[in-house]
Amino acid sequence: MAANIINRDIQVGLEMAWHGQTKIVERIAFEDAFPYEIERTPLLLANDTPWVVGEDGEGSGWSYFKCSDDGRPAGKPVADTYNAITNARFWEIVNNAVGGSGAVVESAGTLFDRARRFISVKLGTDVDDFQVGDRVFKNRLSLLDSIDGSTNLYGVNTSTCVVCSNTFAVAMNDSTGEFRFKIRHSKNMTDKIENMEKAIDVFVGVTAQFKAALEIANEVPVQTEDARALFAGWAANDSGISTRTYNTVGRLTDLFSGGLGNGGETLLDAVSAVTDYYSHESSGGKDAANFKIKQTLSSEFGAASRKKQDFFYTLFTPDRKDRKVVTFNKEGFNRTVEQGKRVLAAADVVMAGK
Repeated sequence: MAANIINRDIQVGLEMAWHGQTKIVERIAFEDAFPYEIERTPLLLANDTPWVVGEDGEGSGWSYFKCSDDGRPAGKPVADTYNAITNARFWEIVNNAVGGSGAVVESAGTLFDRARRFISVKLGTDVDDFQVGDRVFKNRLSLLDSIDGSTNLYGVNTSTCVVCSNTFAVAMNDSTGEFRFKIRHSKNMTDKIENMEKAIDVFVGVTAQFKAALEIANEVPVQTEDARALFAGWAANDSGISTRTYNTVGRLTDLFSGGLGNGGETLLDAVSAVTDYYSHESSGGKDAANFKIKQTLSSEFGAASRKKQDFFYTLFTPDRKDRKVVTFNKEGFNRTVEQGKRVLAAADVVMAGK
């Protein structure tokens, strides 16, 4: 992880994030989150001629997006056919999409050395905050985009468990086909963005399903032995379980019983253990420089985020037609636990002999 992820990037918010790098303000303005603009600049060869890919100089030229404050690039070079929007337009899109709804921007900024940008919004709906058992969850609409084509413009429902800062994000798709919050950087990108007002309806539906899943999980009793087997069955591959994965299963089991907010009693404790580990620990090397930034990137946008979603969808199946309905996959749960018991029976013998 390059050191300049801290020097050039910024995350501004109304409160401190767990990584400790937040610039706290009372109200987030555009210039707080994006204190520079991007300008498309041709990528030139040594003789100041455009770099063109193709035979005899025919084909697509290349360019990059230069930052107005330091003259350095935001992300990698892109083909001239690639379409990007300015920081000002990104900010405008978000405010147009949620404007008039009582929404408040709570966090915004850039990541990956300014190659990506994000804005998280409290929409002012009745599902912004809810409680399941003793756990309080904050749900926010997050809009993510890239400068250099490393990702589409898309929206996610980001849920945070207040007591332990565990996060879980679900991409927002509309099963009716009328709306899909995932927009490619193409010529007609702006036209597609105009349908974003439906984002609030989709957000409410996704949040309702997530809340329903957590309420179900809170009512499913799980013993520690079965939780350990669940983690092992989920994490193992066709060839069994590696030493590293075996140790991860052990850590997940510890978090199931002793993680913040966990009592080692229900499926919700198991879900919380996974989100806790992949929110705060999975990148390893806590004493290494920039660990918290590296972990945050993985948790929200990388491998750790995918792990959390994979575990969730192993247990629950959202209804594609009714966005308020979700089903507990009891058969899949039992199958995963039994698979985990078989894997651990062999692994425990091996590990005991070391």
